[in-house]
Amino acid sequence: MRVAILVLAAPPADGLSVETWVALAACVLIALSAIAAWTLVVRLKNIEARLRELDRLAEIKSAMQPLVDGHGDLDLRRVEHVLIDIRDGQRRVEERLLAVIESSQQRGIHSSAIEPAAAASASALADRVVTRLLALGYERVQLVTPREDLARLVQGDGEVLVEARRDGASCKGRVSVRGGVLSDVQIQAAYSAFP
Repeated sequence: MRVAILVLAAPPADGLSVETWVALAACVLIALSAIAAWTLVVRLKNIEARLRELDRLAEIKSAMQPLVDGHGDLDLRRVEHVLIDIRDGQRRVEERLLAVIESSQQRGIHSSAIEPAAAASASALADRVVTRLLALGYERVQLVTPREDLARLVQGDGEVLVEARRDGASCKGRVSVRGGVLSDVQIQAAYSAFP
């Protein structure tokens, strides 16, 4: 600050007057002010462009409002109960279908509508065991009995050892087979086997 005052106070060395120095300083200040104003205008235009993008939020809100209004009418408990009823109905249909197939095989009735080509195979017996356990509410069903033993059970009697899960608990047991037909299911939770 002292230097600027001394420069302005000192007589010009090359013959320029003080008024000329003041005019030059004013021109420099005006130029700097013009550059600062131009920079501010450019930044304001960028901000204005970004704010225009935010105007779309009102359009999105008006488009979403019918969905929000419709969600209030939706009773989630009722939907859950309907889904549970559908699941239970599906299990009953599967159980009834299995009963019809097994009773037809037990009586020796072989119609083309009921008797699949692979009904006498070990894989068909394994599928029937898994389907029966799924219909009873078990999940992650695994057969412990080897495939070779299943092939012997297709026309005979015996038991198929299984492991499954129900309500998060591990379960083990057996499915009795009489004459190639599932006759009994005995499964218990693994924790009930220990004292």
